[in-house]
Amino acid sequence: MRVSYQHANVHSGNESTLLRFTTEDGTRACVLVDAGDDVDVESMLCDDEYLNAILLTHAHIDHYRTLAGNVHHSAPIYTSPATATILEQALPEAQKDNDLGNISTALEALEPIDEWTSILSTLEVRPISAGHTPGAAGFIFRFRDENSSDGPLSGEQHLLVTGDFTTRPCAGFSGLETSYPFDIDCVLLNVSSDDSYTAALNESLETVLERAFAGSRVVVATSSLTGVHYATVLAHVAMELERELPITIVGQAAKVYNALEYDLPAVTPHEVFERPGEVLEDGSVTITGPESPTTGSSRRLFETIDDDPGALFIQLATDNGDGISNTQCTTQSVRLSNHPTLETIDDVVRSLAPIEVVIKHARGDTLNRFQRRFDRCFTWGTNDQDIHRLYEEGRWNAPGWIAEATERRIRRRHWEAVQEQSLEPDATLDVNGREPIDLEAEGVNLDALEETFARTAADPYASTNADAVASDTETLPAETESLEEQSLEAELLARLDAIDAKLERSEETVRARVLSGTEGDQFLQLLDSVELEPGEIVEITVSEDSRNA
Repeated sequence: MRVSYQHANVHSGNESTLLRFTTEDGTRACVLVDAGDDVDVESMLCDDEYLNAILLTHAHIDHYRTLAGNVHHSAPIYTSPATATILEQALPEAQKDNDLGNISTALEALEPIDEWTSILSTLEVRPISAGHTPGAAGFIFRFRDENSSDGPLSGEQHLLVTGDFTTRPCAGFSGLETSYPFDIDCVLLNVSSDDSYTAALNESLETVLERAFAGSRVVVATSSLTGVHYATVLAHVAMELERELPITIVGQAAKVYNALEYDLPAVTPHEVFERPGEVLEDGSVTITGPESPTTGSSRRLFETIDDDPGALFIQLATDNGDGISNTQCTTQSVRLSNHPTLETIDDVVRSLAPIEVVIKHARGDTLNRFQRRFDRCFTWGTNDQDIHRLYEEGRWNAPGWIAEATERRIRRRHWEAVQEQSLEPDATLDVNGREPIDLEAEGVNLDALEETFARTAADPYASTNADAVASDTETLPAETESLEEQSLEAELLARLDAIDAKLERSEETVRARVLSGTEGDQFLQLLDSVELEPGEIVEITVSEDSRNA
């Protein structure tokens, strides 16, 4: 068996790759992994070659933009069942604003797989969960080679295509595993990374919860897949906080939510709405798309809350988002890109201990940096569209630019790494399994959110001596109120007396929380009851005591 790779769009996203597998008798299989911008697989194939399959890792448009145009020779499009379901919704919607070619060709070629699937008699492929986004998958190729000297596995070799990945789960879909029941010999490694994802996620959650719990109308604008992911996380956070939080998910995000058969009590999907008021409510969150406020459902909802000083419009953007000005509502943009940290990428390579790593989804200087990053494997960070042979004559090749002494050192270090590696015989390869949402694993700092938002009121009358309390309560008549009821009543009466006392003064003192503000504007929420007429002008005194309260 001979195995080679060829970048399909190295000067665009460089997420797309043409893999060639050639048997000893000359039979060849050509497999395209992802079909992003500027991919023309027909121009890459030789006269005697044809396309055997396309693998699609997930339903982000930068990975499927040229999918329909690259379906040749009746090749199937293999993907996970969840991604196939998403594509049936996503392709027709994306076609409205993008030239995707004849999408019916792609939809007809879709073939969801969840087990080992034969491409040649000696070559199989299967999807595995990859985190990143709902339904995302990597792929493992398994091939047999009689020339291999591996012995125990009868010449069986494994090549892993990660696609965009995280080791974190995503909306119940598992993250990328780093241990398998077999050795991973070669990895096509997507190195898109983001060290700030969890901080950005928690920042956005705190902002959204603060405003919604204060009674504001909150609109979250983002992509459909991120919207589904965010809705599941937000709903589970509210449940953990034991706080009621109505969440409405609309438009394309609602279609994907329904198609994937999510059913959370706090989340109401509205695929279509006639009037924005149908899906907006005080003290609730509405999740819509796209992330820009100038098109689609986001535009309609943004225009509805634009003149509401108490409302919040927050963008969860893959980049820095659009600047929004001249608006009365609060606007905020949070860059939320669900990729692994650089440390996680290093850990994945260390855990898998492959002999070959091909750097993907990077170009230029990033390719060069990663080419020198790993010292226990051969790293291919090529910045061209040449055909590079990875495996032949039963042996994984060193890149031609590596000196013989360096090659020997890397092979020795790889052998040592493999000896340290522990295989996981019980590791699951199931791409269909959806687990309960694990907020901590997803990157949510629940402790911090609970400290800010959980309803925990200490009882000032509670005894510190449990035995004394028990003894006292035994002497009470049956009809007497419990200590807890007495404490609650006393606390409520004390609060009412304090409010009455304030209202009797000529100058009232009330508490307020600063909600948000932009340059020149700040908005306050009154925490105590006070009668004010709309448009009435009041004077506010800020004291050091109030700041420290």
